[in-house]
This record gives sequence, structure tokens and C-alpha cells, in this order.
Amino acid sequence: MTPSEIHKDMVRTLTDNAPSYATVKRWANEFQHGRESVEDDPTPGRPPTTTTEDNIDLALGMIMEVNRISCRQIAERLGISNERADNIVKKELGFSKVSARWVLCLLTPEQKCTRCTLSMSNLELFEADEENFLARFITMDESWVHHYQPETKELSKWWKHTSSPTPKKARSFLQLARSQRQFLGILKVSC
Repeated sequence: MTPSEIHKDMVRTLTDNAPSYATVKRWANEFQHGRESVEDDPTPGRPPTTTTEDNIDLALGMIMEVNRISCRQIAERLGISNERADNIVKKELGFSKVSARWVLCLLTPEQKCTRCTLSMSNLELFEADEENFLARFITMDESWVHHYQPETKELSKWWKHTSSPTPKKARSFLQLARSQRQFLGILKVSC
């Protein structure tokens, strides 16, 4: 059969789903030159995919070990492209990179208990003598020398699964002092 006859036969059979005449002509030409299979020939180079179960398991292990690892570091360790590492982490494992939520400070259970006990005793002192309560506290000016190396927002991001809670991060001393100064400034203005 000629390519035009093959194309007409395909249009009759497949109607709108028939390939174009140029495609049929190219196929006929390849089969005339010795091609015997309709399957694609293997292509040289990289394998068709690097998203294997082994790579997924290794990436999950790396994230569980070091929560702040980047996709670039995962790609380097696995010997795959950054795009594939990003696909494995975000689509296959369901992780997203988030910044930790700032909280005033992270306390241990013992510190929370101590803080609660002190607050209750201060409340009892206040209720016993409201007028002289503030006079009993001694305040002074303190000078602190604090070595602080700020970390960038990108370095502070963690991998978080969609079902896990947002991580918390204690505010640094400088941020805490800055917010306290702003609060005291507001308090002075209102008094």
C-alpha cells in the first residue's frame, strides 16, 4: 500500500483520531528502510527517571537526619539533578520548606512549672498589698555583651510534612530586647 492509501484507510477507521498524512508517510518510509518494530529505540544518556524507590528512601533518610538540608545537597549526595531532588522531596514525599514560627522563648517543663509557681506567689503578694506591690521590686540598668550571629531566613527553614505542626523557634535575645524596648516606649507614652 502507498502512504496515501494507508492514510485514507486510517481516516475511515479512526476518523478524528487518525494521524496526519506526514506522520503516516514518515512511518511508511522507516518501515521501507528496514525498521521492524513500532517501539521507540532506546536513547543514550541518562536513565528515563531517577525517581526510584531507593532514591526516595535515601532522601527521606537525609531529611529525617538533618531537617534543614537543601534540595541541592540532596541532589549532590544522590548524584541526581536538582529538579529531580526537588520533585522527590516535594511531590513524592509531600514535604514543604517552612520558616519556624517565632515564639517568645521555648521553656522546658521544669521552667514552665517554676514560672507558674513564681507567678502565683507574685499574684498572692499583689492581692495582699496592692498599693505597695511595685515598690518591693528592685530594678537596675544592666549592660550585656552578647555575641550574636544572625542566620539567614533561608538557612532557618525546615522541611515539614503537610500533616505535621509548624516548628517553633525561640526569639533571640536581641529581638526580645528590641520588642521590650518598643513595649516600654508605648507604655511611657500612654502613662
